[in-house]
Amino acid sequence: MNFEFERRGAVGVLTFNLEGEKVNKLTTPVMAEFIEAVESAATISGLSALVIRSGKPDIFIAGADIHEIAGIDVPEAALAKAVAGQDILNRLSKVNVTTIAAIHGACLGGGLELAMACDYRVVSDHPKTILGLPEVNLGIIPGFGGTQRMPRLIGISAALPLIVSGKAIDGRKAEKIGLADKVISSAFFDEEMMLFVTDVLSRGKRIVTDRRQRRPFLAQFLDSSPIGIWLVSMMAKRQVMAVTKGHYPAPLSAIKAVRYGALRTLHAGLRREATLFSELAATPICKNLISLFFIQEALKKDSQSETGSDGSALSKASIDTIGVLGAGLMGGGIAWLASAQGISVRMKDIQWSAISKGYAAALKVYQRLNKLKKIKPHEVTMGMQHISGTLDYSGFQRADVVIEAVVEDMAIKKKVFAELETKIRKDSIIASNTSGLSITEMATALQTPERFIGMHFFSPVNKMPLIEIIPGERTSKETIAAIVALSKTLKKTPIVVQNCPGFLVNRILMPYVNEAIHLLEDGADVEQVDALMEAFGMPLGPLALADEVGLDVGYKVAKHLEIGYPDRMKVAASFETIHKTKDLLGKKSGRGFYVHGDKKEVNKHIYALINRRQKRMSSSEIVDRLILMMANEAARCYEEKVVVSAAYLDMAMVLGTGFPPFRLGPLRYCDERGIAAVTERLHGLRKTVGARFAPASCLEAMATDATLFHAKVI
Repeated sequence: MNFEFERRGAVGVLTFNLEGEKVNKLTTPVMAEFIEAVESAATISGLSALVIRSGKPDIFIAGADIHEIAGIDVPEAALAKAVAGQDILNRLSKVNVTTIAAIHGACLGGGLELAMACDYRVVSDHPKTILGLPEVNLGIIPGFGGTQRMPRLIGISAALPLIVSGKAIDGRKAEKIGLADKVISSAFFDEEMMLFVTDVLSRGKRIVTDRRQRRPFLAQFLDSSPIGIWLVSMMAKRQVMAVTKGHYPAPLSAIKAVRYGALRTLHAGLRREATLFSELAATPICKNLISLFFIQEALKKDSQSETGSDGSALSKASIDTIGVLGAGLMGGGIAWLASAQGISVRMKDIQWSAISKGYAAALKVYQRLNKLKKIKPHEVTMGMQHISGTLDYSGFQRADVVIEAVVEDMAIKKKVFAELETKIRKDSIIASNTSGLSITEMATALQTPERFIGMHFFSPVNKMPLIEIIPGERTSKETIAAIVALSKTLKKTPIVVQNCPGFLVNRILMPYVNEAIHLLEDGADVEQVDALMEAFGMPLGPLALADEVGLDVGYKVAKHLEIGYPDRMKVAASFETIHKTKDLLGKKSGRGFYVHGDKKEVNKHIYALINRRQKRMSSSEIVDRLILMMANEAARCYEEKVVVSAAYLDMAMVLGTGFPPFRLGPLRYCDERGIAAVTERLHGLRKTVGARFAPASCLEAMATDATLFHAKVI
């Protein structure tokens, strides 16, 4: 049984504890069982109230079963599922006893829709208590009434930002906006919940004045008048388009559902919501976003990389002190990241001015988070107190892990590692933040290469979620496990990749940037190239990205790849010329492909450094040369087993480069376009552009036997 009923006088308590699962979720059979339990309890003589609570620690209801949504392949099936769920929650809202959702822990998606169908909602003050409707992140909208009940509870102007963003709020925020009726102590949750119910029953009416009636006149006008509803909807649409550029239809459909239901009956609004849900649930965008969700969950649960050679899991708590070699922007970013998780950080550099830059970089992130009200002022102070600096190795004996972030030069790194090894404990792990240099070669400078590993952070550290974990030939399993565990403690997504030039992300990304410069040589314009890639869904075009990273850094990586793959990754001649112009470093020098001032503009002088051929190219050719360059190299990485699966490769490209999530990744893009079509197009580009477009051998084979990188939604 998934539901246990207990009677406490006039109050019934229905506890949801899904058998065999760590979290409660709403499958079709579970929802049928739920409403049967509710309606059965409502018939008990003398019962006046029914409390719905969870038997899981720190989870109320995580939402609907995503596997069921993933299995939807036609709109009709989606419509039937939504209507069935809506009807069950409508029945809940009409039972003849007072219903109270007692929420402790995550209350998301269908869980919040269920709670909103109750008469009251009490929430605990625990940090793990969060409420939200994250469905848009999966390419759908709430389908069990969320777009209709939330605006009716808190007003359209408060509800729309939550629904279209998919963001969750804590219990206190939920009470403030009227989504919850009361915040109660998590330490005395059961007792205070029963006191609330007793108060409700004794008064015989709502004990909380409708917060919407106490809101300012303007908010009430916006929530209730046709003009106000239109204004709020248009503002929300404008904001959504600015962020998504129209690539994600779900937030726009959510706005339609909310606006439609705002001045109509609940029944009419629910049916409109169900229709819009059904139009989204079977689309490729929905399938791709659900796939990303499952891949992310698989990475969280992937225990293989977190076990030692004896099979025992390594303790994540074993790393509580980190040393950072190199205290520039990257070193400071790493210091902030670790200190934010309560880990002590000791930064070392050769000058105090460099240490100061590291401190400033960490403090800047903390101050920004404080400005955004994501942390409090005392948390800034506490975080910075975890960071210290030194010009020698004092304090490094306490470091469990030392992360190197010095200049990207093999000789310098080897010298640093040889010296470092004599200054730290024999059981300390040494990690390099190199973006592409050989981990195996660097390890030759060490007496104990088993404890050496690559730990490639992406810039800016505070925003980029990916860490590439790169073992060398002699890196121990225990070292891999400990660094994977540390990465998760730092709230990053680690993906283990093989040691090769450029590793995974840069090996795929840099040929794309290099090809953009080849396109300039062939007559394309800077703004044309970047605009087409942004229209494809990339957050930045390749040339704007090169400016952000730094043209000097990009050139070094490109040259390293040219050495590793000379047949297909020769650096564009114009890249060589631009690199020799020392003041063209991109954003950090104020000029690159763009002039970076009060207003970013194309640097017209860049064309004088490029030997341009006036070649007529269509937009589709430009897009193909860029995207298929990435896809082809991704296929080679898959073929060489640089990463364990196509799923992890595509996730790395989404997290590390911003490859459009709605497209899932370059390998999924090949699947959707058709492997045979991609291979044929690459052959055509090889003939007209150059041998660098020769298709990967695995693409040739897959085109013949009609296999896919992603056989189905994971």
